[in-house]
Amino acid sequence: MLTGKQRSYLKGLAHNEKALMQLGKEGLSEGFISQLDALLESHELIKVSVLDNSLEDAKAAAIDVCEALKAEYVQSIGNKFTIYRQSKTDPMIEIPGADNSRVRANKSRKASQVPKQEKLSKRGGKISKPNQNKNKKKTPRP
Repeated sequence: MLTGKQRSYLKGLAHNEKALMQLGKEGLSEGFISQLDALLESHELIKVSVLDNSLEDAKAAAIDVCEALKAEYVQSIGNKFTIYRQSKTDPMIEIPGADNSRVRANKSRKASQVPKQEKLSKRGGKISKPNQNKNKKKTPRP
């Protein structure tokens, strides 16, 4: 259960995000719930838009989705609602006042696995090094 401060923090994170899913005229179907479950596992915080042709109300749909997915209701404004569920495999969002030990362990594990990246040009290609062998000693020709 989220406290008011935690819910407020998540609202701030979700403010600039776009809706990742749309709830249409079919309503809360099994396919919609399974896709939302996969998105929650990868993103943790999801905003869903309820289309005008849907028979569902945004807040009622959010509460039904939260019950089905064991997620937390964050907010609903107009025809959009936001839900949160911590990822089981890859938790990334640190919530103030909560036990964030899994999140910190995951971040430290990822930091230790970061490979060294090559420098890329402005257009995204590899930077060539034409003078790389210039400083090597040349062998005299006989």
